[in-house]
Amino acid sequence: MKPLRLLVPFTMLAIIFLPCDTFAQGRALNNVQVQVQVRYSDGTPSPVGVFVELDLENGEMLEQSQTNSSGRCHFFPTAGPTVYIVRVKQPGYLEARVRLDLQNSQSGLANLTLKPIPGQTAPPTPKDATGSTVSAIDLSVPEAARKEYDLGQHSMENHDLDGGVAHLKKAIELYSQFPQAYTLLGMAYNEQRRWKDAHAALATAILQDPKAVEAYFQLGACLNQQGDTTGAVKALNQGLQLDAEARGAAGAHYELARAYMALGQWQDANPHAAKAVALQPDVAVWHILMGNIDLKKGDGQGAITEFQAYLKLDPNGPAAASIHDTIPKIQAAMAKK
Repeated sequence: MKPLRLLVPFTMLAIIFLPCDTFAQGRALNNVQVQVQVRYSDGTPSPVGVFVELDLENGEMLEQSQTNSSGRCHFFPTAGPTVYIVRVKQPGYLEARVRLDLQNSQSGLANLTLKPIPGQTAPPTPKDATGSTVSAIDLSVPEAARKEYDLGQHSMENHDLDGGVAHLKKAIELYSQFPQAYTLLGMAYNEQRRWKDAHAALATAILQDPKAVEAYFQLGACLNQQGDTTGAVKALNQGLQLDAEARGAAGAHYELARAYMALGQWQDANPHAAKAVALQPDVAVWHILMGNIDLKKGDGQGAITEFQAYLKLDPNGPAAASIHDTIPKIQAAMAKK
């Protein structure tokens, strides 16, 4: 089937990754998001596979998950704005729990610390997904630098990007070998559209920690904005190869699809756009990209379905007028076949 040549005229919108880190990258627009960070009491990240449970305040269990290699996981509960309880359970450690009051918020961060059960033999050294000892980077971060990092993260969660940047730069001044701080600083710069500054910070994060998945994702988005689509493809693929299930993976797939489309490689873009939409169907703009790929494939009805999904999610969005004008043209082109 020959491809329908009509592409929706719109400007690709930048989807910036939110970290537990703070970015609402790829966050479902109508859902609450709960980010979880688990650490041991000595400061090391938790190993892969720590059991995490999300409950309502009345004790009703909603979801279960496990931490990734960074000691993190996330939930998108459908219960909406309410009070949640996050519990962490690990053999040899006391149960940790945090109460999150999200009655007036769509996102929350639960920081939990696992402490050994008194009198028991210390659990074995944590391992990462490959069986290697987890990097001790966190152990060497001075308390003052860690405090500035936490303040920077808190500022960003409260949409104070300038404050976040100031605290993160201070954290790096206090301790230069701090890839987590460089990653979060790069995220803040991306939010501020300071692409060159973001690029420098994220490149440093990756240099210091070649397994910094979020830094690769952020760098890919940054390079897309700078027009370096080849570099974006490389960075995003590296991040996904490190952890295809990481927080922000849906947004990484979207950015990767954007990059492939800019390179004229819609066949390569197709599976990544489809993955992004499948993971988080409530992000309106992703349906436009998927619709344009459907047009490239010659699937007019698929494109119409995607464009209608965009209109349902964002009826007054920046592409709405163009899509209202375009759908009848697609239908007319299909009728002539």
